[in-house]
Amino acid sequence: MKTIISHPNFEYLTQNIANDNKGKINKADISMKTFPDSWPNIFINDVKDLIEHQEVTYIGDFSKPEDLFINFSAIRGIIDYYADKVRVILPYFPVGTMERIETKGEVATAKYFADIMSLLPSGREAKTSIHIFDIHALVERFLFDSRQVNAEIHTAMSLLKKEIEGKTIVFPDDGAKKRFGKDFSDFDVIVCSKVRVGNERHIQIKEGDAAGKDLIIIDDLIQTGGTIKETANKLRELGAKSVCAYATHGVFPNDSHISLAENLDKLIVTDSIPSNIKKAENIVNMQVISIKPLIEKIIFRE
Repeated sequence: MKTIISHPNFEYLTQNIANDNKGKINKADISMKTFPDSWPNIFINDVKDLIEHQEVTYIGDFSKPEDLFINFSAIRGIIDYYADKVRVILPYFPVGTMERIETKGEVATAKYFADIMSLLPSGREAKTSIHIFDIHALVERFLFDSRQVNAEIHTAMSLLKKEIEGKTIVFPDDGAKKRFGKDFSDFDVIVCSKVRVGNERHIQIKEGDAAGKDLIIIDDLIQTGGTIKETANKLRELGAKSVCAYATHGVFPNDSHISLAENLDKLIVTDSIPSNIKKAENIVNMQVISIKPLIEKIIFRE
């Protein structure tokens, strides 16, 4: 029998997966509290029945730096309690934009995050696998030590297709087109770019026509949304009928999702960062798509 367990922020997701797959997977509960000195106090319930000699999937929320150690400890505990096979779902790889350096002295934290996760030992019967959705740079898969863990990259773009019928896809740059163009080969496409004019950078359309069209800007990640706003404004100047935006990962520091949604006809993200569910509650044009189908596909594909 398979078991699913998660960081408390993904409790709703593990419950939904267990409810919809009764007889195929059991849900294990975990308590992640802290001692008075702020260090983790973790307890996994029903270890003998739900962890020992089981195939276990752990869904981790790594969206905050302080959660790295508590997630790692929970996963390591699951392995050490004799799980046969452990599968780690890492929906959002939080240091994906720091996979390289441009100036001596910078630190490529993506490498060291991968190094930490590569320290996870194997289960009783198989290497631990790590599954990441729309990692910022595909090459980051190879930062993980394949002698220790199996790292697999998945895309959430399939979740979007049923939401965007009749829309034209807008890629904010050539990199986004190269990365995701094949996922939208049956859609009309616009490609944008940033050009420098003096000391300023401006958005321009490199390919396609925005006039009179319903558009959706697509990328893997939105931080504050500054580039999305600039792109949306430019597309409207060029006659776009409507402008929406989608990213698998919406980070939104300092509640930047509020002003971004105000600038768009619709803002769509996934719950790869689970706090986005609450952020969207009072914003009528912000939609959060669940990554549940992707996780189920990974768990039950064998």
